[in-house]
Amino acid sequence: MTKFLTFLKCGRGLSAAFYLFRTVLLSTASRLQPEAAGSRNHLYMKMSSALSEGCDRNECLRDDLTVQAAHITEVHNVPMRVLIRPIPSVLDEKKVQSLMETIQDENTRDTVPPIDVLWITGRQGGDYYYSFGGCHRYEAYKRLKLETIPCKLFKSTIDDLRVYLGGSTPDLL
Repeated sequence: MTKFLTFLKCGRGLSAAFYLFRTVLLSTASRLQPEAAGSRNHLYMKMSSALSEGCDRNECLRDDLTVQAAHITEVHNVPMRVLIRPIPSVLDEKKVQSLMETIQDENTRDTVPPIDVLWITGRQGGDYYYSFGGCHRYEAYKRLKLETIPCKLFKSTIDDLRVYLGGSTPDLL
């Protein structure tokens, strides 16, 4: 979902966004527990319907859920220094400032959803943490010089990473 929304927000068009959304969804469905796969199929059907009807994401899913990580409930505070963000962000300054204010306030910090992170284990056991969405949240935490950011870790593979990076996918050790 994060990739899907990034494509929509960047104006790359519905067909490319839907293709990427569908590819990631299908490539990961086989690795899910049966109950999670059912949840993912339900979300897939909702988004497919929404795309054909042209509705906004907010009408289809809660703001704190993404198709990619909706089945993940555990949130980790991941060190900012380990996150790899290979695609430059296009930011709305007002949104970043608003998020910074929300994060600084102890009473509202927990209302900011965690970012989704692909957790990939390299061929020789190294851990790599790729983040593609959540660019405004990431930037807000970065500007506040916070050492960690709440994340939902999505155990992934190099093949999933290739969906994002294509021929630019690094050889992860």
